[in-house]
Amino acid sequence: MKKLFLLSGLFFVFSFANAQKMSNKFLEGQWTSNGVATEIWFNVSDNNELRIIEVSSYTGDPLTVLEHKIIGNTFYSKTVFEELKFESVAIFTIINKDTMALDITSDYPAVVLYRRVK
Repeated sequence: MKKLFLLSGLFFVFSFANAQKMSNKFLEGQWTSNGVATEIWFNVSDNNELRIIEVSSYTGDPLTVLEHKIIGNTFYSKTVFEELKFESVAIFTIINKDTMALDITSDYPAVVLYRRVK
């Protein structure tokens, strides 16, 4: 229990020491879960509209993005994986400029790290 508290405190300090602002510009590019969940491409149009392509890391099949929004320093998206009729809500938070943590709310909840592909 003590270790968990210490690690959470370090994470909290680390997060603010390396503060990034969640924005379309921050998200832009390719992000990978390293085969754990999905691969995501964020593209920003000339009028600052965010376009998202998300595919299953397992099958390569696309997910349908039903909605997405940035609130404060968090990116939310609601997706459905048509193949399995699997719907989820994803909450992305920034760890550093190249890493985000994804908290998935669904029938199979999980926390997954995503790294920017360079």
